[in-house]
Amino acid sequence: MLEFDNVTLNSVILHKTENKAREGQLILSDTTLDLGEHIQGMLMQFFLGHFAEEEAFYNFCGEVGIEANEVYNSVKNIFQNPDSFVEESKKIATKLYDAGKHPKIKDGDLYIASFKDIVVDGELVNAIGIFKSETKQDFLRISTGANGFDIKIEEGINLNKIDKACLIYNTEEDFGYKINIIDTTNKQEAQYWRTDFLGIEQRKDDFYQTQKYMELCKDFVKEVYNEEHEVDKPQQIAMLNKSANYFKENETFNKQEFEEEVLSQPEVIEAFNDYKQQYAEEKQVEFREDFGVSETAAKKQQSKMKSVLKLDKNFHVYIHGDESRIVKGVDPETGMKFYQLYYEKEE
Repeated sequence: MLEFDNVTLNSVILHKTENKAREGQLILSDTTLDLGEHIQGMLMQFFLGHFAEEEAFYNFCGEVGIEANEVYNSVKNIFQNPDSFVEESKKIATKLYDAGKHPKIKDGDLYIASFKDIVVDGELVNAIGIFKSETKQDFLRISTGANGFDIKIEEGINLNKIDKACLIYNTEEDFGYKINIIDTTNKQEAQYWRTDFLGIEQRKDDFYQTQKYMELCKDFVKEVYNEEHEVDKPQQIAMLNKSANYFKENETFNKQEFEEEVLSQPEVIEAFNDYKQQYAEEKQVEFREDFGVSETAAKKQQSKMKSVLKLDKNFHVYIHGDESRIVKGVDPETGMKFYQLYYEKEE
Protein backbone atom coordinates (compact mmCIF):
# COMPACT_ATOMS: atom_id res chain seq x y z
CA MET A 1 0.00 0.00 0.00
CA LEU A 2 1.29 3.45 -0.96
CA GLU A 3 0.78 6.80 0.78
CA PHE A 4 1.87 10.10 -0.75
CA ASP A 5 0.37 12.50 1.84
CA ASN A 6 3.68 13.97 3.06
CA VAL A 7 5.95 13.33 0.10
CA THR A 8 8.47 15.97 -1.01
CA LEU A 9 9.87 16.38 -4.52
CA ASN A 10 13.59 17.03 -4.06
CA SER A 11 15.06 17.20 -7.57
CA VAL A 12 13.97 16.76 -11.18
CA ILE A 13 16.11 16.58 -14.29
CA LEU A 14 14.93 16.33 -17.89
CA HIS A 15 16.68 14.51 -20.73
CA LYS A 16 15.54 13.89 -24.31
CA THR A 17 15.78 10.36 -25.75
CA GLU A 18 15.07 9.89 -29.44
CA ASN A 19 15.07 6.56 -31.31
CA LYS A 20 18.61 5.21 -31.64
CA ALA A 21 17.55 2.71 -34.33
CA ARG A 22 16.46 5.67 -36.49
CA GLU A 23 19.67 7.56 -35.68
CA GLY A 24 17.89 9.88 -33.28
CA GLN A 25 19.74 11.92 -30.70
CA LEU A 26 20.30 11.64 -26.98
CA ILE A 27 20.17 15.12 -25.45
CA LEU A 28 21.39 15.29 -21.86
CA SER A 29 20.92 18.09 -19.33
CA ASP A 30 23.68 19.23 -16.99
CA THR A 31 21.44 20.77 -14.34
CA THR A 32 18.21 19.99 -12.55
CA LEU A 33 15.05 21.94 -13.30
CA ASP A 34 14.38 25.12 -11.34
CA LEU A 35 10.78 24.67 -10.25
CA GLY A 36 8.38 27.03 -8.57
CA GLU A 37 5.96 25.79 -5.92
CA HIS A 38 2.98 25.69 -8.31
CA ILE A 39 4.85 23.69 -10.97
CA GLN A 40 6.17 21.34 -8.29
CA GLY A 41 2.61 20.56 -7.25
CA MET A 42 1.55 19.89 -10.84
CA LEU A 43 4.57 17.67 -11.45
CA MET A 44 3.91 15.71 -8.24
CA GLN A 45 0.42 14.90 -9.50
CA PHE A 46 1.81 14.06 -12.95
CA PHE A 47 4.46 11.73 -11.52
CA LEU A 48 2.65 10.08 -8.62
CA GLY A 49 -1.07 10.28 -9.38
CA HIS A 50 -0.95 7.18 -11.57
CA PHE A 51 0.53 4.99 -8.82
CA ALA A 52 -2.20 5.36 -6.20
CA GLU A 53 -3.82 1.97 -6.94
CA GLU A 54 -0.66 0.11 -7.99
CA GLU A 55 0.18 -2.87 -5.77
CA ALA A 56 2.17 -5.18 -8.04
CA PHE A 57 5.79 -4.91 -6.91
CA TYR A 58 8.89 -5.66 -8.99
CA ASN A 59 12.61 -5.76 -8.27
CA PHE A 60 15.81 -5.36 -10.26
CA CYS A 61 17.37 -8.58 -11.53
CA GLY A 62 20.19 -9.66 -13.83
CA GLU A 63 21.29 -12.73 -15.76
CA VAL A 64 24.72 -12.72 -14.12
CA GLY A 65 23.69 -11.09 -10.85
CA ILE A 66 22.03 -7.91 -9.77
CA GLU A 67 25.37 -6.07 -9.63
CA ALA A 68 25.46 -6.13 -13.44
CA ASN A 69 22.19 -4.20 -13.73
CA GLU A 70 23.15 -0.67 -14.78
CA VAL A 71 19.95 1.07 -13.65
CA TYR A 72 20.14 -0.66 -10.26
CA ASN A 73 23.71 0.58 -9.79
CA SER A 74 22.82 4.16 -10.75
CA VAL A 75 19.83 4.22 -8.40
CA LYS A 76 21.89 2.72 -5.60
CA ASN A 77 24.55 5.40 -6.07
CA ILE A 78 21.93 8.17 -5.89
CA PHE A 79 20.45 6.76 -2.68
CA GLN A 80 23.91 6.53 -1.12
CA ASN A 81 25.20 9.84 -2.50
CA PRO A 82 22.49 12.35 -3.50
CA ASP A 83 25.14 14.66 -5.00
CA SER A 84 25.60 12.08 -7.80
CA PHE A 85 21.99 12.63 -8.97
CA VAL A 86 22.81 14.53 -12.19
CA GLU A 87 25.62 12.26 -13.38
CA GLU A 88 23.76 9.05 -12.54
CA SER A 89 20.61 10.37 -14.26
CA LYS A 90 22.69 10.77 -17.43
CA LYS A 91 23.75 7.12 -17.18
CA ILE A 92 20.10 6.09 -16.80
CA ALA A 93 19.10 8.16 -19.84
CA THR A 94 21.97 6.64 -21.86
CA LYS A 95 20.84 3.14 -20.89
CA LEU A 96 17.29 3.93 -22.07
CA TYR A 97 18.61 5.36 -25.34
CA ASP A 98 20.75 2.24 -25.97
CA ALA A 99 17.76 -0.01 -25.22
CA GLY A 100 15.70 1.56 -28.03
CA LYS A 101 16.84 -0.86 -30.72
CA HIS A 102 13.48 -1.20 -32.48
CA PRO A 103 12.49 1.48 -35.03
CA LYS A 104 8.98 1.74 -33.56
CA ILE A 105 10.20 2.88 -30.14
CA LYS A 106 8.91 6.42 -29.64
CA ASP A 107 10.95 9.52 -28.89
CA GLY A 108 10.22 11.06 -25.53
CA ASP A 109 11.03 13.38 -22.66
CA LEU A 110 12.70 11.51 -19.80
CA TYR A 111 12.19 12.90 -16.31
CA ILE A 112 14.21 11.52 -13.42
CA ALA A 113 13.14 12.68 -9.98
CA SER A 114 14.03 12.09 -6.35
CA PHE A 115 11.36 12.00 -3.64
CA LYS A 116 11.40 12.04 0.15
CA ASP A 117 8.95 10.44 2.60
CA ILE A 118 6.78 8.00 0.65
CA VAL A 119 5.05 5.35 2.77
CA VAL A 120 5.32 1.83 1.28
CA ASP A 121 3.56 -0.94 3.18
CA GLY A 122 3.86 1.10 6.38
CA GLU A 123 7.55 1.94 5.89
CA LEU A 124 8.72 5.56 5.37
CA VAL A 125 11.24 5.64 2.51
CA ASN A 126 12.79 7.85 -0.15
CA ALA A 127 12.37 7.04 -3.84
CA ILE A 128 13.73 7.61 -7.33
CA GLY A 129 11.23 8.02 -10.16
CA ILE A 130 11.86 7.50 -13.87
CA PHE A 131 9.15 8.83 -16.18
CA LYS A 132 9.00 8.84 -19.97
CA SER A 133 6.44 11.04 -21.70
CA GLU A 134 5.97 10.15 -25.37
CA THR A 135 2.57 11.62 -26.19
CA LYS A 136 2.15 15.30 -27.03
CA GLN A 137 -1.20 17.03 -27.42
CA ASP A 138 -2.33 20.19 -29.15
CA PHE A 139 -3.90 22.93 -27.08
CA LEU A 140 -5.12 26.46 -27.77
CA ARG A 141 -3.30 29.49 -26.36
CA ILE A 142 -5.37 32.65 -26.20
CA SER A 143 -3.69 36.00 -25.63
CA THR A 144 -4.71 39.64 -25.76
CA GLY A 145 -3.81 41.38 -29.03
CA ALA A 146 -3.91 44.95 -30.26
CA ASN A 147 -7.43 44.59 -31.64
CA GLY A 148 -8.90 41.95 -29.38
CA PHE A 149 -7.71 38.39 -28.83
CA ASP A 150 -5.15 36.22 -30.61
CA ILE A 151 -5.41 32.43 -30.73
CA LYS A 152 -2.85 29.85 -31.81
CA ILE A 153 -2.17 26.14 -31.49
CA GLU A 154 0.72 24.97 -29.32
CA GLU A 155 1.97 21.51 -28.38
CA GLY A 156 2.32 20.25 -24.81
CA ILE A 157 2.06 17.36 -22.36
CA ASN A 158 -1.21 16.08 -20.91
CA LEU A 159 -0.63 16.03 -17.15
CA ASN A 160 -3.33 13.37 -16.74
CA LYS A 161 -1.42 10.82 -18.83
CA ILE A 162 1.99 9.22 -18.48
CA ASP A 163 3.26 6.64 -20.96
CA LYS A 164 5.96 4.83 -18.97
CA ALA A 165 6.99 5.22 -15.36
CA CYS A 166 8.58 3.49 -12.42
CA LEU A 167 9.10 4.30 -8.76
CA ILE A 168 12.07 2.70 -7.01
CA TYR A 169 11.79 2.72 -3.21
CA ASN A 170 14.86 2.75 -0.98
CA THR A 171 14.04 -0.48 0.81
CA GLU A 172 15.20 -4.09 0.40
CA GLU A 173 18.31 -3.03 -1.51
CA ASP A 174 19.89 -6.50 -1.40
CA PHE A 175 16.81 -7.94 -3.13
CA GLY A 176 16.78 -5.34 -5.92
CA TYR A 177 14.58 -2.74 -4.18
CA LYS A 178 10.81 -2.54 -4.21
CA ILE A 179 9.56 -1.11 -7.50
CA ASN A 180 6.20 -0.11 -8.97
CA ILE A 181 5.84 0.40 -12.71
CA ILE A 182 3.37 1.79 -15.21
CA ASP A 183 3.43 0.97 -18.91
CA THR A 184 0.39 1.87 -20.99
CA THR A 185 1.83 0.68 -24.28
CA ASN A 186 1.91 -2.60 -26.21
CA LYS A 187 3.70 -5.86 -25.40
CA GLN A 188 6.70 -5.07 -27.59
CA GLU A 189 7.31 -1.75 -25.83
CA ALA A 190 6.75 -3.37 -22.44
CA GLN A 191 9.70 -5.64 -23.26
CA TYR A 192 11.78 -2.56 -24.07
CA TRP A 193 10.82 -0.72 -20.88
CA ARG A 194 10.74 -3.56 -18.34
CA THR A 195 13.40 -5.95 -19.62
CA ASP A 196 15.80 -4.19 -21.98
CA PHE A 197 15.97 -0.94 -19.99
CA LEU A 198 15.04 -1.51 -16.35
CA GLY A 199 15.86 -5.21 -16.07
CA ILE A 200 13.12 -6.03 -13.57
CA GLU A 201 10.91 -8.98 -12.68
CA GLN A 202 7.71 -9.21 -10.68
CA ARG A 203 8.18 -10.12 -7.03
CA LYS A 204 6.88 -13.54 -6.01
CA ASP A 205 4.75 -12.10 -3.22
CA ASP A 206 1.07 -12.60 -2.28
CA PHE A 207 -0.12 -10.21 -5.00
CA TYR A 208 1.83 -12.24 -7.58
CA GLN A 209 0.53 -15.58 -6.29
CA THR A 210 -3.09 -14.41 -6.21
CA GLN A 211 -2.86 -12.85 -9.65
CA LYS A 212 -1.17 -15.85 -11.27
CA TYR A 213 -3.40 -18.46 -9.61
CA MET A 214 -6.57 -16.70 -10.74
CA GLU A 215 -5.17 -16.35 -14.25
CA LEU A 216 -4.44 -20.10 -14.13
CA CYS A 217 -8.06 -20.83 -13.14
CA LYS A 218 -9.41 -18.70 -15.98
CA ASP A 219 -7.12 -20.31 -18.57
CA PHE A 220 -7.86 -23.82 -17.26
CA VAL A 221 -11.57 -23.30 -17.94
CA LYS A 222 -10.80 -21.88 -21.38
CA GLU A 223 -8.30 -24.54 -22.44
CA VAL A 224 -9.37 -27.72 -20.61
CA TYR A 225 -12.65 -27.43 -18.71
CA ASN A 226 -14.62 -26.72 -21.89
CA GLU A 227 -17.03 -28.09 -24.51
CA GLU A 228 -14.31 -30.21 -26.11
CA HIS A 229 -14.25 -32.21 -22.87
CA GLU A 230 -18.05 -32.28 -22.58
CA VAL A 231 -18.34 -29.40 -20.12
CA ASP A 232 -21.27 -27.08 -20.87
CA LYS A 233 -21.05 -23.29 -20.60
CA PRO A 234 -23.03 -23.09 -17.33
CA GLN A 235 -20.57 -25.51 -15.72
CA GLN A 236 -17.65 -23.49 -16.99
CA ILE A 237 -19.13 -20.30 -15.58
CA ALA A 238 -19.85 -22.06 -12.29
CA MET A 239 -16.19 -23.10 -12.07
CA LEU A 240 -15.08 -19.50 -12.67
CA ASN A 241 -17.54 -18.27 -10.03
CA LYS A 242 -16.36 -20.81 -7.46
CA SER A 243 -12.72 -19.92 -8.15
CA ALA A 244 -13.35 -16.17 -7.85
CA ASN A 245 -15.44 -16.62 -4.69
CA TYR A 246 -12.72 -18.69 -3.04
CA PHE A 247 -10.24 -15.83 -3.38
CA LYS A 248 -12.89 -13.30 -2.39
CA GLU A 249 -13.92 -15.11 0.79
CA ASN A 250 -10.57 -16.42 2.07
CA GLU A 251 -7.65 -14.51 3.54
CA THR A 252 -5.22 -17.34 2.80
CA PHE A 253 -4.90 -19.87 0.00
CA ASN A 254 -4.36 -23.54 0.71
CA LYS A 255 -3.92 -25.96 -2.19
CA GLN A 256 -5.75 -28.90 -0.61
CA GLU A 257 -8.60 -26.73 0.58
CA PHE A 258 -8.94 -25.12 -2.87
CA GLU A 259 -9.08 -28.53 -4.55
CA GLU A 260 -11.78 -29.77 -2.19
CA GLU A 261 -13.98 -26.65 -2.28
CA VAL A 262 -13.59 -25.54 -5.91
CA LEU A 263 -12.49 -28.49 -8.06
CA SER A 264 -14.26 -31.18 -5.99
CA GLN A 265 -14.11 -34.15 -8.38
CA PRO A 266 -10.91 -36.29 -8.50
CA GLU A 267 -10.75 -36.23 -12.31
CA VAL A 268 -11.05 -32.42 -12.35
CA ILE A 269 -8.35 -32.10 -9.68
CA GLU A 270 -6.04 -34.33 -11.70
CA ALA A 271 -6.68 -32.40 -14.94
CA PHE A 272 -6.14 -29.08 -13.14
CA ASN A 273 -2.80 -30.14 -11.62
CA ASP A 274 -1.57 -31.50 -14.95
CA TYR A 275 -2.51 -28.23 -16.62
CA LYS A 276 -0.89 -26.20 -13.80
CA GLN A 277 2.41 -28.01 -14.24
CA GLN A 278 2.39 -27.36 -17.99
CA TYR A 279 1.28 -23.76 -17.44
CA ALA A 280 4.06 -23.10 -14.92
CA GLU A 281 6.73 -24.44 -17.27
CA GLU A 282 5.52 -22.54 -20.33
CA LYS A 283 4.91 -19.20 -18.59
CA GLN A 284 7.73 -19.55 -16.04
CA VAL A 285 5.41 -19.08 -13.09
CA GLU A 286 6.33 -20.22 -9.58
CA PHE A 287 3.24 -21.42 -7.70
CA ARG A 288 3.20 -21.90 -3.92
CA GLU A 289 0.83 -24.25 -2.11
CA ASP A 290 0.04 -21.72 0.63
CA PHE A 291 0.01 -17.91 0.51
CA GLY A 292 -1.91 -14.88 1.74
CA VAL A 293 -4.65 -13.76 -0.65
CA SER A 294 -4.15 -10.21 -1.98
CA GLU A 295 -7.51 -8.47 -1.90
CA THR A 296 -6.44 -5.98 -4.58
CA ALA A 297 -5.21 -8.67 -6.98
CA ALA A 298 -8.37 -10.74 -6.37
CA LYS A 299 -10.62 -7.78 -7.24
CA LYS A 300 -8.67 -7.02 -10.42
CA GLN A 301 -8.77 -10.62 -11.62
CA GLN A 302 -12.40 -11.17 -10.65
CA SER A 303 -13.48 -8.56 -13.21
CA LYS A 304 -11.84 -10.70 -15.92
CA MET A 305 -13.63 -13.92 -14.92
CA LYS A 306 -16.84 -13.43 -16.86
CA SER A 307 -20.04 -15.06 -15.57
CA VAL A 308 -22.12 -14.32 -18.66
CA LEU A 309 -23.80 -16.95 -20.85
CA LYS A 310 -24.14 -15.38 -24.31
CA LEU A 311 -26.91 -16.84 -26.51
CA ASP A 312 -26.60 -15.65 -30.10
CA LYS A 313 -26.97 -11.85 -30.11
CA ASN A 314 -30.33 -11.92 -28.37
CA PHE A 315 -29.70 -12.87 -24.75
CA HIS A 316 -27.08 -12.52 -22.04
CA VAL A 317 -27.68 -14.68 -18.95
CA TYR A 318 -25.69 -13.80 -15.84
CA ILE A 319 -24.97 -16.89 -13.74
CA HIS A 320 -23.93 -16.33 -10.13
CA GLY A 321 -24.26 -19.86 -8.75
CA ASP A 322 -26.02 -23.26 -8.66
CA GLU A 323 -25.69 -24.32 -12.27
CA SER A 324 -27.87 -27.36 -11.44
CA ARG A 325 -30.90 -25.08 -11.85
CA ILE A 326 -30.06 -24.60 -15.52
CA VAL A 327 -31.08 -27.35 -17.94
CA LYS A 328 -30.00 -27.42 -21.57
CA GLY A 329 -32.08 -28.99 -24.33
CA VAL A 330 -33.02 -29.01 -28.02
CA ASP A 331 -36.51 -28.34 -29.37
CA PRO A 332 -37.44 -31.35 -31.59
CA GLU A 333 -39.67 -29.30 -33.89
CA THR A 334 -37.37 -26.36 -34.65
CA GLY A 335 -34.02 -27.92 -33.86
CA MET A 336 -33.14 -24.81 -31.82
CA LYS A 337 -31.27 -25.09 -28.52
CA PHE A 338 -32.75 -23.79 -25.26
CA TYR A 339 -32.01 -23.38 -21.58
CA GLN A 340 -34.57 -23.85 -18.79
CA LEU A 341 -33.97 -21.74 -15.68
CA TYR A 342 -35.49 -22.90 -12.40
CA TYR A 343 -36.03 -20.36 -9.61
CA GLU A 344 -38.18 -19.83 -6.52
CA LYS A 345 -39.04 -16.11 -6.75
CA GLU A 346 -38.39 -12.99 -8.77
CA GLU A 347 -36.40 -10.16 -7.21
